Parts: sequence; structure tokens; C-alpha cells
Amino acid sequence: MSASESDRRRALARRVADAHRPLAPADDLFAFVSGSVVDELADARSDVDMSVVFERLPAERELQAACERAGGQPWFWHAGTLADGGMVVAFRLDGIEVQIGYSDRRTLVARVDELLVEHRPDTPTHKLGEGILKAEPLAGEPALRALQTRLAAFPPELGRAMVVHFLTLGAPWRAVSQLLHRDGALWCRELLVEASYGAFGVLAGLNGRYFARFQFKRMRKFAASLDWAPTHLVEQVETLLAAPPREAFVRLHALEGELLDRVEAQLPEVDTAAIRRRRADFQPD
Repeated sequence: MSASESDRRRALARRVADAHRPLAPADDLFAFVSGSVVDELADARSDVDMSVVFERLPAERELQAACERAGGQPWFWHAGTLADGGMVVAFRLDGIEVQIGYSDRRTLVARVDELLVEHRPDTPTHKLGEGILKAEPLAGEPALRALQTRLAAFPPELGRAMVVHFLTLGAPWRAVSQLLHRDGALWCRELLVEASYGAFGVLAGLNGRYFARFQFKRMRKFAASLDWAPTHLVEQVETLLAAPPREAFVRLHALEGELLDRVEAQLPEVDTAAIRRRRADFQPD
């Protein structure tokens, strides 16, 4: 976790952004870097996570040429299409992987609106929202700051939707009571992992934080950023994931109960009756 590794990647991101400037007027382009680089947590294994946003996307060959102008090797991976408003590409530059999310402004705003207007509780767009919030500008700073201002106003409706949705990811306690007496170790672990994601999703909603299960990393850092969380949350999750199935589900049942108490105190309008009935079905012995 060296700041020099972050600085090196930050400089590469600036180089790549500068190579894209000729593709559009200054007011029609903005770019930013995010991820471990801005957290000052990059190490020798870290890539560069950046985005370049255009008012109108150039042709793919022009984007490829811009990356090569920065000194990058040919793209070795890409997903999405420009015709759909955006794509993600990866290439190597000075031995470091660079990933660029290309988008047109309209598509990016629509994705942000999934969170701020549509209040979608469980979508990878939460990862985008979190990334934009902490991003550093590489070009077109006012456009980035405007998005950050919007995202900083976390909608209470989104938090409530996240709590309601992620509560449904709790364990199916009646089935668990039967599963503990069957040869179902893999299924047990699947349910424990899914319920652990659900716990973090509920906590994110309660704390007004964007959260995506997709590529969820740095669990300790995320937990430490929450205004409220159960005591020793990370240790509890790590212990239940490593414990034998019966002990793991007993621990999960207790953790879920603590979260449910908090939901009922903080969001009394959320109907938890079905969750309470489901929990009553747990009979580990």
C-alpha cells in the first residue's frame, strides 16, 4: 500500500486522458480516475480505473488510437458497445493494466438516475456511484463535480429500498434447519455468503451508502466508514464464514436479529413481520 504506486498510476491516467483530448472540444469531454489510486491504496498488482465521458462518442478506432498515443498496447479485453452508449476496455501501459469506462454523457446521467431517481437497490451502478463520489478529475472538472454533488445527496428513498430488498436475502431458516442434517456443505456456504451480502446491503441502506455485491472488496474499509454497524462486524462475518455450518447459522441468526432490531428502530415504516416469522422457523437442533 504505497503512495508512490498510486502516484505512478495517477500519472498514467493523466497521460491517457490527455491523449483523448483531441477527440472532442474541451466542453464535450470529461475524465476521471477512481479506485485504489484515489484511496492511496494501490500496490504493484493494482490497475488504473478511469473513465472518459464524451458528449458524443467517437468511433472505436479513434479511441484505440488515443490509447496507443498515450503509449498503450492494443486492447486485450473489452465489454459493451459504443452503439449502446458505452464500453469498457483494458490495455497495458508501462506494464500496468489500464481500464477505461467510455460513455456518452446522456448514458452516464441515465445510470446515475437509476440510483437518484429510480432508487434501484441492487445494481452494479452502485459501484459506479461510489467510484464517482471519490473520483479525481483528469479533464472537465466542473462536470465531475456536478455529478459528485448530485450523488452526495443520498436519497432516503434509496436507502429504504435497499433495506427492504436486502432483508429478503436473509437465510431461508426453515430450509436451513433441515439442511443442517443433510450432506449440504456447499449449499450451506452459498446461503451464508448470500446472507452476508444481504447484511452489508441492509447496513448500506441504513447508513446512506452506495453498495454493490459486484466485486465487493476492502470489506474492512467499507465497514469502518459506516456511522452504525454491529460491534466487530467484519470479525463476525469472517468467523461465520469459516465456522462449521451449525455454528455459522447460529451466528448469522444473531447478527440478522441485531440488524432487524436496528431497522425497526430507524425505519419503523418498514414491515418486518414476514422476516420475523421466517426467523422463528430456525431450529438448529
